[in-house]
Amino acid sequence: MVARLVPPVVTRSLLLLSLSVMGASGIAVAYASQLPGSSGPAATPAGAGGAFETYPRELNGQPSEVIAHSALAPCEAREPAAARRPLRVATWNIRASRTAPLDAIGAELAAFDADVIALQEVDVRVRRTGFVDQPTALAVALGYHYAFTASIKWDGGDYGLAMLSRWPLAEVRRHRIEHPETRELRIVLDTTVCADGRPLRILNHHADVRDAPRQSSLADLAALARPHVGRGVVVLGDFNDIPEAAGIHALLGSGLHDLGAAGNERTASEGRIDYVLVDAPLAGATSARVWTTAKSDHNAVIADLTW
Repeated sequence: MVARLVPPVVTRSLLLLSLSVMGASGIAVAYASQLPGSSGPAATPAGAGGAFETYPRELNGQPSEVIAHSALAPCEAREPAAARRPLRVATWNIRASRTAPLDAIGAELAAFDADVIALQEVDVRVRRTGFVDQPTALAVALGYHYAFTASIKWDGGDYGLAMLSRWPLAEVRRHRIEHPETRELRIVLDTTVCADGRPLRILNHHADVRDAPRQSSLADLAALARPHVGRGVVVLGDFNDIPEAAGIHALLGSGLHDLGAAGNERTASEGRIDYVLVDAPLAGATSARVWTTAKSDHNAVIADLTW
């Protein structure tokens, strides 16, 4: 049996050291060649020909082209295809670490003990959060692989979605979702994780707060998920809608199962608006559970799967 990657023990001092280094040096995020199949450039180390940009405030809300991630590698199966392994996934809107400091966010993430974590509302080199590259800092502190895709430019830097993974990444893509009534460009972070060498598709989304663009984006998300249903796909994030809404029904109609349906616990003041959805090969998991926290305006959702 091949041993799984084990994250380091995360202490406050380790997190503070990692966050300090990342904030000072901007390690591992830059602008480079076009990533095949993506709508933006991939990332290279800052010392390898790329550099951060700082945007003037008049560009706030404009689309950003930034995609950054750990090194990618094809999945190589380590066990027979019939072997199934435990896999814990989590989703959390961290409010860009504006409710709690980033070291506290990192300590909470470590406590999840999740293999894959989807994050929404993530800042990279944004003035309001001290110009820290949040996803890279958290990945370094936790010992995880990571991906970040920006939706918009904001306050001197970039704002979007992130994925942290104990397992290596094989693919990272961004899908833009547009609607004439949206006030903030929405995206889907589409990653393939090599979970014990087997490819697992994971789609992370933060839906609009306005009804029409939200319903449209959730329908688009369902369309993105549908070709992968039956082969192992996880769709998760902050969908800003309750289970009875049309957009959630569109997702379930694509062949996905709502792991939080049994408990139906509130994840934010609006109700249950954060989800972990999976296809049939993953649906035998225990129900998702809500992780209550005061470190954001959302609670996290965690689910234990077998894959």
